[in-house]
Amino acid sequence: MALDQKRRLNNTDRRVKRTKKALRDALLTLLENKSINQISVTELTNLADVNRATFYFYYTDLLDMLQQIQNESYQAFKNIINESTSSITTIEGFTEYCERLLGYCQEHETLVRFIINNDANNQLYKQIRILMLNNIPNSKDVYDETNPARYSTNFILTAMVGIVIDWMDEGMKIPAHDLAEFCANTYINGSYKTKQLYANK
Repeated sequence: MALDQKRRLNNTDRRVKRTKKALRDALLTLLENKSINQISVTELTNLADVNRATFYFYYTDLLDMLQQIQNESYQAFKNIINESTSSITTIEGFTEYCERLLGYCQEHETLVRFIINNDANNQLYKQIRILMLNNIPNSKDVYDETNPARYSTNFILTAMVGIVIDWMDEGMKIPAHDLAEFCANTYINGSYKTKQLYANK
């Protein structure tokens, strides 16, 4: 049976999901202190308490595993964004949008830390950023190249990443909804104020 077929047949099995999660968490833990080329399959499987043969049932090598993790993460973020049912031009809609993202961060803390802290120059981070820019009002669509307000959306996204990092580092004590509401108010009200100040420049 081809490797791709095996993956499709087993992706919904709970035991398989637990095994792959153990491997994923172990890899991300090792990547905190090592590059992918410095990690061996044996080291990974020992940390995950998974048999080497099981690893090779799902992945051809560590690079293949890392690519799968990146693809799955991107799809997860994409689904969160596409599932938003409210207009993100309103405080309520943007709160829902942010709360979904923060909920994912809570559920997949190790993975999100890897994306934000250890992989900022990776294609995955860039893809997620582009995805977010394409799904929220972008100030570059409003202001021309001579107006500094065109960078408002980039400023807000960068600030939100910083907020998420601090929030996670402090143990995520603030409820996701409260933090999402704060981000929404800051973004929507800040955008309105910026428009007042720079609309005619």
